[in-house]
This record gives sequence, structure tokens and C-alpha cells, in this order.
Amino acid sequence: MENFSVFKDFESYVTENEKLINYLNNSLLNDLIIPIVKTLTYLENLDKEDELSIDNIEIFEFGFEYLFENLEQIKIYLHQFKNNYEVLEAKSVYIKMIFQLEEFKVELTKKEETDTEMKRDLKKIDEAINFFDESLTSTIIIEHELEDYLRFYYELTDKYDDIYLVSDSFNEYCANYGI
Repeated sequence: MENFSVFKDFESYVTENEKLINYLNNSLLNDLIIPIVKTLTYLENLDKEDELSIDNIEIFEFGFEYLFENLEQIKIYLHQFKNNYEVLEAKSVYIKMIFQLEEFKVELTKKEETDTEMKRDLKKIDEAINFFDESLTSTIIIEHELEDYLRFYYELTDKYDDIYLVSDSFNEYCANYGI
């Protein structure tokens, strides 16, 4: 399977974005990128040893798509900040919350039963995403609103403890395989 083109695409993509990936290694945004790169590199090495299962190929393809989407969005933010890595890091808490809330919302809407409380939570998720999005360009942040939305996010993760974010899954994968 060594000629599997997605591995070559992955290698090229990582090489093309090496500077940003290296920077993100020590960033608050680390969880959105680095565990995925480590997992995909590990799986690519399994392929070179002809030990890659069909399940692992699916994980690789899914992970590469997830990595691509996240990194491209981060590049858009970086461009918005005029390629200033310091501003990117200063705004990273907002960016990370946007990523996590968006994914949480997607997963929550997949649930079969939607009750009034869940509809309220989905509406509040939209409000939180808007707050964090507006905070990216604002010079004034209302501290108590920030704390309220952060608290809301952590309450959501406690309430819906059956929802796992992709980045958490890749972190767990790395931990399980010692990567």
C-alpha cells in the first residue's frame, strides 16, 4: 500500500505547512493539529511496514480531512491577522472555542431526540460562537461574558458527556499508542 496517494498528499501538505505546524506545536491550538499529525505519521509508518488495516486507512483519511479543514481555517485566521503569529496566539482561546463549539453543535444535532433543553443549548451555542467570532476582531472583551461562555461550554461537555470531539479522539489515540 506504500503507493497509496493519500500518504503522499499528506506528506506534501505537512511539508507545505511545516512552519505553521511547528508553531502550533507550542500553541493553545495544538490539540486541533498536532495529535492528528502525529497519528497520521504513525499510520503512514505502519503502511510502510505493510501493517495498516482497512480501519486504519479510514482513520487516516478521516484524520487527514480533519487536519486539512482545521489548518486551512487557522490559515484564514492568520491571514486575517496579517500573518502575525503573536496575534494568532493572543486570539487562540477564541479560535479554539469556535472550533470546539462548532463541532459540538454538529455532534449535538446528530442526536435522535431533540428536546426543549437541547434546542436552548443549540441556540446558546450559536450565541457563544458569535461572541467568540466577534472577539477575534474586537479590541474590547467583556470579561464576564467571556467567563459565562467558557463556563457554558464546560457545562455542555458535562451535560452531554457522550459527545466526543475529534481532537479528543486523536489525543486519546496518541496516548493509547504512545505516540
